[in-house]
Amino acid sequence: MRDRSRATTTLAAPPDPTADEALQRARTAMTTETRSLMTAIGRALTEVRPTLVMREVTRLAYAGRAAADVHGLGTPRAVAATGLLLRHMPRVDWPTTPAPITRTEYGMQLIRKAAI
Repeated sequence: MRDRSRATTTLAAPPDPTADEALQRARTAMTTETRSLMTAIGRALTEVRPTLVMREVTRLAYAGRAAADVHGLGTPRAVAATGLLLRHMPRVDWPTTPAPITRTEYGMQLIRKAAI
């Protein structure tokens, strides 16, 4: 019987950093669906109570609602779409802005970013 504790070990090759970066870029790339959802959210923000101050809670709610409207509430695809949206929608509360931003201003930012 062979003693397995003395068997030679094989080390895996070190990970390729360029492949990791490419995979990360592919995971976070803005898809056509993300662009259309961001545009729809931006338009909604400019039309519904446009003078109110934009809050982080509003950003989270709009992303979740837009993804649920397309993919269904709580489905894995809706969760993934929400994650992509939130990754590309700039945060409202961080870094802190010198003055509060209105829903219209934020909506216009989203529309511009989706058009790029």
